[in-house]
Amino acid sequence: MKVLIIGAGAVGVAMAASFGSQGIDTAVIARGETAEAIRSGGAARTGLFGEKRAESGSVRVYTDYGIENGGFDYIIVSAKTTANDEIAEKLSVHRRIMGVECRIVIFQNGWGNNEAYLKYFDKSLLYNARIITGFEREKPNVSRVTVHTAPVLFGSLYGCDNACMEPLARAVNDSGIPSEVTDEIEKALWAKMLFNTTLNPLGAILGLSYGAMSEIVWARKIMDDLIDETYEVMDACGYQSFWRDAEEYKKIFYDKLVKDTYEHRSSTLQDIEKGIPTEIDTLNGCVIRLADRHGIKVRTHSTIYRLIRIIETDKNKKM
Repeated sequence: MKVLIIGAGAVGVAMAASFGSQGIDTAVIARGETAEAIRSGGAARTGLFGEKRAESGSVRVYTDYGIENGGFDYIIVSAKTTANDEIAEKLSVHRRIMGVECRIVIFQNGWGNNEAYLKYFDKSLLYNARIITGFEREKPNVSRVTVHTAPVLFGSLYGCDNACMEPLARAVNDSGIPSEVTDEIEKALWAKMLFNTTLNPLGAILGLSYGAMSEIVWARKIMDDLIDETYEVMDACGYQSFWRDAEEYKKIFYDKLVKDTYEHRSSTLQDIEKGIPTEIDTLNGCVIRLADRHGIKVRTHSTIYRLIRIIETDKNKKM
């Protein structure tokens, strides 16, 4: 099995360590200090599920798509969603790096990320992974698993055969992170959307962990409003998740999901601290766009979205 990882952030480095530690032929596209760190020190995953390490030389590092002898079975896209248009175009230009039965697997937050790839690739080649595990990068080549609440799920949004995802899911599972294939990836992705759009931006605005926010009554009221609005949009669009309505979801959200991820600091907060663009457009921004199509007012999402944009703008001015 040959795997190429595009996007060597917290998730990408963790996956490189997971695959490489099992002897899987693994490559990453990375740049700058990340590329140098992986070349010289390999890739490592720490934290929950123990340590996994791919030693130096066991993970090949490329800085662009001009890869000789590609033949990859899986291309994992774990870059920020803001890079999807560029990645999709470059993969199209460099199709020769893809093996005959290669699948592109999108390891990203948000909804609608497939659209950039559908411009160039048939839907039968596109698969999604739902990750509700928290990762933080300790060093350029070391990613720490901070929290975990449910298995990584793999599947097709288009009803395509999921059997091709079995080897990938098994590899991640064997590395210690629970993973499986599902025929309900749409429900799983909307479960993640509910989770991320409620916690990520608010955690960034307040500078708090998920659990700390849940203990503040006014923060809970905002989260409740975000969940209510997301369900209204889902219902209007015909999307479903695993819970019948907002009230049913709130119970599992506060009683399990937030408790399991109590100490996690959102990726949106981490992006802002690093001075890089957040993924707000594929999170709350996506909910806003879908709401606009159906004439629905999502005032809480809109306010949260604007606040993140203000923080991004102010942070960039200071950089």
